[in-house]
Amino acid sequence: MTEKEWMQEGVDLKLTALLYRRKIGLSLICALAGALLGGGLYFLTHVVYGPGREYEAVSKLYLTFAEDDDGDAYQYYNGYTWNDLMGTEPILDTIMGRLGTAYERPEVRASISADILSDIRLLTITVKRKDAAQTDAVIRAAEEALIRFGEQKKEFDKIEVIEHGQAALVVAENETLRAAIAGAVIGFLLSLLLLALFCLLDDSVYVPSDFEKRYRLPVLGVRFAGDERTGAEELKRHIEEAAAGYERVVSLDIGDPQVKLDKAAGDSGLILYIPYGRGNGKLLERWVREAEFWGYQVLGAVITDADKGLYRLYFQTFRGGKRERT
Repeated sequence: MTEKEWMQEGVDLKLTALLYRRKIGLSLICALAGALLGGGLYFLTHVVYGPGREYEAVSKLYLTFAEDDDGDAYQYYNGYTWNDLMGTEPILDTIMGRLGTAYERPEVRASISADILSDIRLLTITVKRKDAAQTDAVIRAAEEALIRFGEQKKEFDKIEVIEHGQAALVVAENETLRAAIAGAVIGFLLSLLLLALFCLLDDSVYVPSDFEKRYRLPVLGVRFAGDERTGAEELKRHIEEAAAGYERVVSLDIGDPQVKLDKAAGDSGLILYIPYGRGNGKLLERWVREAEFWGYQVLGAVITDADKGLYRLYFQTFRGGKRERT
């Protein structure tokens, strides 16, 4: 049988599923390995060797707007405006003046953000830095700069601090568990894919139909591992029927490395004994060709050491070593 013919014989999904059930433990191992790998990599990259500690301080300031010429309060300050103003004169100059030369101006500017969350009269200032003392120093300087800004600008009656921020360690969310779960799912799915591919490409003979479809020859019987009696009488009868009319009938165990064939003498038949399980497909192909070369007529095959539990599940109506014909 050519490789192309074997690929075209179709996939026995039921047999594939039964073979796979024996390997489900491998999928569980792959899932565990995926969990350890995913969780471990996340823990190393985000916790052990992740970014350094960061501290955050948040202050809230209340803005009291002055009235304009029409008697209305100035309303054009918003979150975007304040965030831009924090990096301009005179606010940033006042901040740097209080902090001194130990601080770099670009770093200070990058560490400060300003937001108007809802009410335009309530301004939130946030400072994030790697050092707690520096975080407190910058937030105090920012508060002072905004108070002075309110005193200098006609749009405000005053700006006052209603909540002083204090440096607190920013606790990064630990996603190690989620990473482990994702790794387990990926490992499990990959194992299913690889095992399915393995089963689909396996050309071994497990059940009679594997041999019968491939070589258009009958399976005369099945011998089960640990149970030589089941089906023995039926096997004997089938062999006798197949051998009728042949001068010589040879039995060949393809699993025996010492076995060999000589040139057929007269009208000779050959019965192949095929050990059940993985790896017998190519070996069987070799002996079928060998039999043709030496002039034997292959009469059929006997599957030996078969898995009786698999056969019961596969045939469902399997009873006493026989398959019920429908």
